[in-house]
Amino acid sequence: MKKFGLLGKNISYTFSPILHDKIFELYDINAQYEIYDLKNENEIKEFLEVLKQKDILGINVTTPYKTSILKFVDILSPEVQSIGAANCIKFENEKLIAYNTDYFGLIKTFEKMGLILKNKKVVILGTGGASKACIKALSDSGAIIYVVSRNIINAEDELKNVFLLSYDDLEKTSGYLLINATPVGTTPNINVSPVKKNIIQNFDFVLDLIYNPKETLFLKYAKDLGKPFENGLYMLISQGIKSQEIWNEREFNYEKIYNELINRIYK
Repeated sequence: MKKFGLLGKNISYTFSPILHDKIFELYDINAQYEIYDLKNENEIKEFLEVLKQKDILGINVTTPYKTSILKFVDILSPEVQSIGAANCIKFENEKLIAYNTDYFGLIKTFEKMGLILKNKKVVILGTGGASKACIKALSDSGAIIYVVSRNIINAEDELKNVFLLSYDDLEKTSGYLLINATPVGTTPNINVSPVKKNIIQNFDFVLDLIYNPKETLFLKYAKDLGKPFENGLYMLISQGIKSQEIWNEREFNYEKIYNELINRIYK
């Protein structure tokens, strides 16, 4: 049996096992996908050594370890070198190879939303691993990128080739697309939004990378304002499929898997 999993912290809410189990079912793959919930970064090194002994083929990585995981791998794929964060690790010949399939999932999501990003102003809320994947995907799409941070001084050291904004600056900012790349609004803390409703009014499209709940308060604001919006489910599914393609060295049908999953996840 092939073994895969998800590494993160406080991730009981995740839909990832449902996604990967569906891929296994549709393509008759004898495999299991487990959750690995680690409380501290200092546990990662020993944890990875244990996984090596268990013949694990690959793991996904989520909040808050997408950046810190890089200290413990052997090889960085080109997109990880550019982004500075990884969400997919392949175990191969005693080596750990880091990939970023969030980047790929974002490109697929932009396509699904029908976005034309070249020379368009895009504002990203947050500076974590998901934000860095957004920056790479948007940069490759030709967008003009603004990142909102609560600590601009620290962000200046980390983020290059973007314009930085404070949350106060948002009051007088408008643009084509607003992306929430923070965890604010995730289950179970669903009654909060990273920004007020009036901020969303100033954007044409809205994307929340959160997928649980289906509609965050942030997206409910967008809906109330009549803004086209998308949650993070398509990104989640796309990055998960891409991870399985990397681990299994084969291709899968994205639309087939998405259509099978959408009603299963949001019953």
